[in-house]
Amino acid sequence: MKRIYILLLFLSSVVAFGQANILNAKSPDEIGQKSIYDEIDSDNSPLPYGFISEKDVIFSKTIWEEINLDERVNFPMLYPIDTVVVGNERRPLLHYLLKAALDGELPVYQRDNFKDVLTIPDLRQKLIYQRIYNGDGLNIGLDRIVNEAGNKEQFLINAGVDIGEYSEIDELDPSYPEDEYAEYLKRMDELIFENKLLREEEYAQEQVGYADVQSYRIKGVWYFDKRQSDLRYRPIAIAPVVITPRSKDLVNNNATNVNVELETVDLFWVFYPDARPFLHNALSFNNKNTSKPISFDHLINSRRFSGFIYKEDNVYEDRDINDYLPENALLQLLESQRIREKIRNLEQDMWSY
Repeated sequence: MKRIYILLLFLSSVVAFGQANILNAKSPDEIGQKSIYDEIDSDNSPLPYGFISEKDVIFSKTIWEEINLDERVNFPMLYPIDTVVVGNERRPLLHYLLKAALDGELPVYQRDNFKDVLTIPDLRQKLIYQRIYNGDGLNIGLDRIVNEAGNKEQFLINAGVDIGEYSEIDELDPSYPEDEYAEYLKRMDELIFENKLLREEEYAQEQVGYADVQSYRIKGVWYFDKRQSDLRYRPIAIAPVVITPRSKDLVNNNATNVNVELETVDLFWVFYPDARPFLHNALSFNNKNTSKPISFDHLINSRRFSGFIYKEDNVYEDRDINDYLPENALLQLLESQRIREKIRNLEQDMWSY
């Protein structure tokens, strides 16, 4: 009976002094903010990683995982996608990464090798999708371009725009690489928008939203520390994966019931230790106890997510599983499990005599 009383007392104190502050709020603006007592007692910085000597690492393995946001266990990273229906204290993972990046406080990169830094103007450009309307015979958008110049390239030349090294490409030529032609059309559209050659009613402008995030890719290292005598995991980089504008157009224009395969692209990569100070104060939703949400930093470091291994470091320039097992989802899943078991077996072998 005494134990039950102590447990109830503990739970009541947790609810009363929870991070949500909903019971102590005197106005709606205070919901989700820490009380003055929590501010004094809590540490706003994440627990620093301990120093790992290279001599203490017996083995290590770098893996890349994809966190599918369609899985229920990964929902805290995705939701809420509509922030109007919830309070200011609830935001998805992308919100905190984007805010820190756009404020210039968090460097972002094109790839996970951290070589190409993505500038803030380039990042803002990646978040905006501009599409020229077809026109449908109304002499606006693409219809006006064709009527006046025949194609986008000549339309730019007539407007006095220097198109540089780009020359006219015949889209009907079957020998021309499809990806290069797509890049050519993309650059023509960029030049049209950069030079403001369209009226407002001739194009649509959309911005990447929370609902466009399909998954997260995370790069991490599994290593065995002989000093601690256990297998540990350290996240190195993380990237949101979003639907490409082309895929969104295909889905919106699909009048039949045929399934359209969505194309995705890495929005940006973040060096995870740089993101820890921001994710430490970013709280995810805890479905089991809403008065004690956990931080996104805790969620990722404790691996409270379900991930599919799509790549490991290897001699073949760290090639993806899809490169040597293409178009076979079952074999790719089995290969992912094989890599995971290989890491676990290395730890088990440490205790074999």
